[in-house]
Amino acid sequence: MHDLMKFKGIDHDEVLYHYTSCKSVQGILKSGIFFATKSSFLNDTNELAYILELVEMVISEVENAEYRHLLRLSIIETMEEFTQRNIYVLSFSTDPDSLTLWAEFGDKTGYNMAFDGKKLLDAIKEHHPITLHGHIIYDKAYQLKILRNLLFVKIPDELNITFKDIMEEEIKSQNTEAFQELTTRFQQDISRLAIFFKQNEFKSEQEYRIAFENPSKQSLSFREKDGFLLPYIQIYVGKLPLLSITVAPKNHVDLAPAGMRAYLEYLGYDTTVYFSQLKLRY
Repeated sequence: MHDLMKFKGIDHDEVLYHYTSCKSVQGILKSGIFFATKSSFLNDTNELAYILELVEMVISEVENAEYRHLLRLSIIETMEEFTQRNIYVLSFSTDPDSLTLWAEFGDKTGYNMAFDGKKLLDAIKEHHPITLHGHIIYDKAYQLKILRNLLFVKIPDELNITFKDIMEEEIKSQNTEAFQELTTRFQQDISRLAIFFKQNEFKSEQEYRIAFENPSKQSLSFREKDGFLLPYIQIYVGKLPLLSITVAPKNHVDLAPAGMRAYLEYLGYDTTVYFSQLKLRY
């Protein structure tokens, strides 16, 4: 796997936060299982359009018009890899008290679970092979840099031929092996990069993702959400490296933390429960 496909991981003492509903928190605590959602069913469904926009920008920088035509035809117009990919995603945040995430995942009766990030990753790896994990990249300039390096440098280097020579050979003799390798590998790479590239408008989420690829059909499950079926896989962790739980800012009922403390004690967790520090008027 390319170095450019290894994203910034968590620091040694970094905390990962999971915002979700009361029902989901109860299930995660009881079972030690998270649900990783199929990437094409995530909330930010424009990931395909966004990364193809970036790819188009990179191709547009190529001076040779014939090169640009061949690249668009073989990469952008044949991105079947996106519809066929089988990637499942588990999302966290590094923001301990995010108004954006409370509104999206746990507005009135939700909770925010805080985990020791390093221990959580280690526990997941004991049971499931992780394809990729890391902080989401929101910086557009850096996203473009990664794509340029992959297309023009990294993949050609792996093929032991320069990008220019690949393109010149393709112009002389169509469907050359080197060109097919270049475009296929690039498509496969951007199908994964799409999971970790998001528009700057989403930066407030401070998201950290863990991706799993190609699970067996027997491991798939489905659940209902907003009137449709959502495919997911179960990610078993076991005893959770739980640091604390925070109650949603709109849930000021004293029984909310009291009930959660009782449930944690029942399950054998010695964990602090807090109220959100956000002050909302409504």
